[in-house]
Amino acid sequence: MIPRRTPIWAAFRTLPHLFALPLLALLTIRLVANLRFLCAARKQGSRSLKPLPRVSVLVPARNEVATIRACVTSLLRQQYPDMEVLVLDDGSTDGTSQQLDELRAEYPQLTVIHAVGDPPPGWNGKSYACHTLAERATGSWLLFTDADTLHTSTSIAQGVAQAQALDTALLSAFPFQRTGSWSERILVSFILDFIPLLTLDLRGLWRGDRGRVAANGQYLLARASTYRAIGGHRSVRHTLLDDFALAQRFRASGYTVALVDGAPLLSCHMYSSFHEVWEGFSKNLLGAFAASSHRRYPLWQTIWQAPLFAWCYACLFVIPFSNLVVGRQRALAAIEIGWLLSLRALVVWHIRRPAAAVVTAPLAAWGVMAIGMATLYRRWRKREVVWKGRPYRN
Repeated sequence: MIPRRTPIWAAFRTLPHLFALPLLALLTIRLVANLRFLCAARKQGSRSLKPLPRVSVLVPARNEVATIRACVTSLLRQQYPDMEVLVLDDGSTDGTSQQLDELRAEYPQLTVIHAVGDPPPGWNGKSYACHTLAERATGSWLLFTDADTLHTSTSIAQGVAQAQALDTALLSAFPFQRTGSWSERILVSFILDFIPLLTLDLRGLWRGDRGRVAANGQYLLARASTYRAIGGHRSVRHTLLDDFALAQRFRASGYTVALVDGAPLLSCHMYSSFHEVWEGFSKNLLGAFAASSHRRYPLWQTIWQAPLFAWCYACLFVIPFSNLVVGRQRALAAIEIGWLLSLRALVVWHIRRPAAAVVTAPLAAWGVMAIGMATLYRRWRKREVVWKGRPYRN
């Protein structure tokens, strides 16, 4: 056994810092660049003077009785001159159907479609619902949005203006995430606001540079002719992450994709309990794992990528906190933790979240790790995730 005071042991203890500090520097550069892009995109959209096209707003809804009325009402009250709203009730069993029928009686311009039974073989539920809605749409732009969203009165106008200003065929947005329970407050914003702004290259995504493609299904504004030309949701019918897969289809077909700040456009309340948070993000991770397994990477790339990601994650979110308690290099650990929390504070300030989100960032990071490991175990044991009454397998 190597004594702890040898130079080799000292070098080993320093190794996490040699990874963490450069990573924090790179993430800082990425975060600042992303925030600048989001601000520039919003300003460009405010100056757009192009004619406003007809927009079809498409809402798939399954067991959304608690949110469907507020969502649909916010869409019907848009300050936009040429639009239609279509909602598909996807076999709801909780009273969503009755709510939609009441809304249709109150708002004759609303179109409600009642679906019966499960989607056809090979389709996931949401993709088939979106496909069904798109077939009925008459707009030259299609806005796919979730039934748990709440839109500002200029949501569509601002979205169309930014899509036109950026000359993009698919525009998606980060909504403001409304949270209630402690698990939501800790995890939801960290996963959906902080991690993407640290890891994605939003300007590169818009320019079509090589790299990861991302989108958010809570707000997907697609040019209808392009959407149909690439096969629409039929082309991604089997995947769990239809938003990511659709964005990849647009990019692979040579069209522009943009991801912008949606806080001025809409808010979303995704989950209402710890169980929903756990199952919802498990479903998303399961879809991400399944998508990765279908991509054809070289064997050498597959072997080193996962361990490297795990090591980097540990260097940022696990080892510094451990060193602060039991390590000898507490000063470096304190610098790393302070730097990481400063990045979180910058995002919290930008998206107007409570300051407590900064303090709970370590808990969120460890929670993400726990969900990831549990989802990997489910995938290994071939266990399904049940979401809104439907099973999802890897």
